[in-house]
Amino acid sequence: MLLLFGGMMLYMNAADLVVSFKPAVSFEDMLDGKEVKAGSHIEGNVKYVMDYFASETSYTKYKDGSSSSKKSGNYYLIPIQDGFLALKSRQNDVNTLNQLTDETIEYMTSGTEPTTEFFMEGSVKKLEGNVANYYNEYLEELGYTAEEIKAMGDPLVVEFRSFTAIRVMFIIGIVAVILAALFFMRRYRIETKGSGLRRAEDLPG
Repeated sequence: MLLLFGGMMLYMNAADLVVSFKPAVSFEDMLDGKEVKAGSHIEGNVKYVMDYFASETSYTKYKDGSSSSKKSGNYYLIPIQDGFLALKSRQNDVNTLNQLTDETIEYMTSGTEPTTEFFMEGSVKKLEGNVANYYNEYLEELGYTAEEIKAMGDPLVVEFRSFTAIRVMFIIGIVAVILAALFFMRRYRIETKGSGLRRAEDLPG
């Protein structure tokens, strides 16, 4: 059980652990032309946000056949120098990002800089599946042609990550694997050499 648990912790957190040690790129850096790709480390205040183009909902099905749904966040569009990047929000951050969206639209019409601050740390992933299709459809609604969208490259998304928690979970995984190895070695030694304790038939009387 320890080996299984530890292995799962290492497997689930290894990729993001590597990302956590990479130099962080800020959202301002991306506006200035800093290139990002899948596996980049993002950290900083989001400057501008366009409206969301997709929502994520989780469903729970119960034994009696009934089910319930719960929204778990939105996919927003954020501008960078050479195009756009998607941002996957947590549901708790939706109100803040919606406010920043309104202020971004106001900035585009009046030049008034947004005042809402939203800090995010995360990693960049490749956007896939239906969400990638919604991303392309939204860009088409904004007036971009299929050729222009293709020239932007593969759609990418910034997803929130707590890198401190990831490092802690990775360390827990290492500890669990080490404990499993020690227990295995101890059991193997007992099976092959005995426990070293006196047996009942060796005790006096």
